[in-house]
Amino acid sequence: MGNSNQTHDKIDTHSHWFSPRVVELLGARGVAPRFVHDGEGRLCLHRAGPGTPPGRSEAFPLGAQWFDIDARLAHLDEHGISRQLLSWPTTLGVDAALPAAETTPLWAACNDDLAALTQRHPARFGALAVLSTSDIAWSVRELARAHDELGLIGAVLPVNGFASLAGAERFRPVFEVAQRYRSHIYLHTGYANPAIPGQPPLHLHSDNATIRGVLDTGWSFAAATITLAFSDFLRPYPDISVQVAMLGGSGMMALVAEQIALNAKHHGVDDVRERFRQLWFDTGAAGRGAQAIALAVNVLGASRVVFGTDYAPAASVKPVIDEIMRAPLSDEDRKLIFSANARGWWH
Repeated sequence: MGNSNQTHDKIDTHSHWFSPRVVELLGARGVAPRFVHDGEGRLCLHRAGPGTPPGRSEAFPLGAQWFDIDARLAHLDEHGISRQLLSWPTTLGVDAALPAAETTPLWAACNDDLAALTQRHPARFGALAVLSTSDIAWSVRELARAHDELGLIGAVLPVNGFASLAGAERFRPVFEVAQRYRSHIYLHTGYANPAIPGQPPLHLHSDNATIRGVLDTGWSFAAATITLAFSDFLRPYPDISVQVAMLGGSGMMALVAEQIALNAKHHGVDDVRERFRQLWFDTGAAGRGAQAIALAVNVLGASRVVFGTDYAPAASVKPVIDEIMRAPLSDEDRKLIFSANARGWWH
């Protein structure tokens, strides 16, 4: 394990970055969500939106890894990561908290900055556009601009918007454009605008909020995966690749898929793995444990799992690399997960 960093080429599909214009625009706000400096001069993001108590904002401290590209590149080199896919962290709930009139200029600026960064380092970074969940018509135009003008490879959307088929249907115009460009769509933690139907409640239960939150998050990812895998929503869009964060909710989706596979005929399913042919699950954040990774590979196949670290909330990519090396996988499985599965997303 000591030389694992150099054993495999690696493409990190789950990472985040705060662009200069985003920092400027959110720093100029007088109320949350906004960037502020604490008493020691450190930059923090004060959150707002679903899950934040009324009249309060949650301080989210930001390390240098969120901003410093040179330090990021040095860290990636140290751990043998050749390329990183950048996206906006929808976890922060900015789009769900603000009206479209305030978010669309922010997202356009963010996408411009992402494009500039990938143009400076085309061999090291790819990026996904952030879209509005309250102005779908704008998002349709922005996704086209992302491909035509910015060189981005797709878009990130909050996973809770797909917890039901009714919610997913609101995004059909986006997927129509995505099919035309063969986009990569990333479903990441977080809520869509409240106008999107079928999203899970903020908290299913009030006791043990932190622990309940783990379960609630896992449920959200599993629900969205079921929407996409076991409905016909994706059928008109065969050329879109869809990535789901956190192994579909800390591996919860693999547990559900295993139960479906064990009783496939009862559930009216002929081939469970075939249902997941357009879906990939990354190892970022809570999905990074060796056992969860092994379960996902055993149930869904190594071809459905991709390497992701949740950098920059995670200050190092090493723990996820170690978990993949610790999981009981073949060397061929690790090659697929670390880089081969994701390589085709750049086209």
